[in-house]
Amino acid sequence: MPETRNVALLAAFSASLLACSVARIPVSTTATPTIVNEEGVMSTDQAEKVVQTIVKDSPDPTAAAESISMLTSLSETPLYKGNKATLLVDGPRTYAAMLEAIAAARESINIETYIFADDEVGQRFADALIERSRAGVTVRLIYDSIGSWISDEEFFDLLTNAGIQVQEFNGINPLSGGNPLKANNRTHRKLLIVDDAVAFTGGINVSNTYSSASNDRLRKRKDPLLSGWRDTHLAVRGPAVAAFQAAFADNWEGEELTPAAGQFAECKTDGSCDDVVAVLHSEGGDGQESPIYRAYLEAMQRTESRIWITQAYFAPDETFTTLLGDAAARGVDVRLIVPGISDSAAILHASRSRYGKLLERGIRIYETTGTFLHAKTAVIDGVWSTVGSSNLDYRSFLHNDEVNAIVLGPHFGKQMEAQFELDLSDTREVTLEQWKQRPALDRLKEVFSWVVEYWL
Repeated sequence: MPETRNVALLAAFSASLLACSVARIPVSTTATPTIVNEEGVMSTDQAEKVVQTIVKDSPDPTAAAESISMLTSLSETPLYKGNKATLLVDGPRTYAAMLEAIAAARESINIETYIFADDEVGQRFADALIERSRAGVTVRLIYDSIGSWISDEEFFDLLTNAGIQVQEFNGINPLSGGNPLKANNRTHRKLLIVDDAVAFTGGINVSNTYSSASNDRLRKRKDPLLSGWRDTHLAVRGPAVAAFQAAFADNWEGEELTPAAGQFAECKTDGSCDDVVAVLHSEGGDGQESPIYRAYLEAMQRTESRIWITQAYFAPDETFTTLLGDAAARGVDVRLIVPGISDSAAILHASRSRYGKLLERGIRIYETTGTFLHAKTAVIDGVWSTVGSSNLDYRSFLHNDEVNAIVLGPHFGKQMEAQFELDLSDTREVTLEQWKQRPALDRLKEVFSWVVEYWL
């Protein structure tokens, strides 16, 4: 009979669907997570073997078992086994992978994005989508009305006239049937699902902002806020694509969308699809806690080794920061990479208003120096990784529709930790002594940020 910690392994983020408090939740000794592969729901014995494998192969088995400890039968979020998760760093690499997938589409293309700009990058995507639509592929697009406000209506009319099904998310213009009273709820998701076979998610919109890589030497000569943003995306092939499709379907107004069967041949034959993936998606403004937020809380409560977070907009609530501090107090290596510059001065100061308490509790904070950081990722104990659209702030947790993938296992975790260490080379560490000497004006800006951070 497996040990308690082994049975409990796959659970930290399943708090996603549990209303949890800061108090540590007991780990079940009998419940086994629901795990789905290409053939369907796995048996309890098979699921337990998956759990044990992840624990056994982890750099720190004890920490792995604790940090992924609450995904049990109490959760309604299944795990998907047999996936290939590919880490995509920055815009150029991500766009190349996305456009390659679009060009290969034979059945359907579904896109949901906060920003779909009518600039050079947007036109490249528009041309690719139009070509596939005219070839008979069903193409659906959801764009956010505020995120894409700079794009002309004629741009989206061009897509519609080419046969693409285009929907504006939560329009606010009352003359067009929008409701300005609901303007605070946005879709901040970045989703692309092609042929029910590959899904993309992360922090990258469709915009020239990501047209160059963050380490591009030419970018150094430009304003970092205008190009070469440091961001992270993820491509997933395998059964978990169905969960991404379900997230898209939640916001699609029209026919019911169901994943096609038999789309996972690549992962069945190439022997590299060992990643276990869960997909968490939230709906802002519905009065419910974000499942992504609860996933972070559960993982942080049970970590025993390290928490490494890379976050563009770091302004979480007291519960979140308290759990980070508690982890550091019990010897966990807690590190944050956050922007040193930002496209939002208010959120930058809101983030910095938390530095004092975090530094006092032993958390190490690093600010980027040469680029604007827009990634939203974390890796915990080298085995629990998340990549997605959700920031760690009130807007993402309460107001926005978001989607994050969680990948379990040391193989992907090692990639995430390697990228985190690489990103550290473009940062400066903020020390407590330095922070205590910051100017009075900066302190005043931090205080003011408390007034508005709920709406940022």
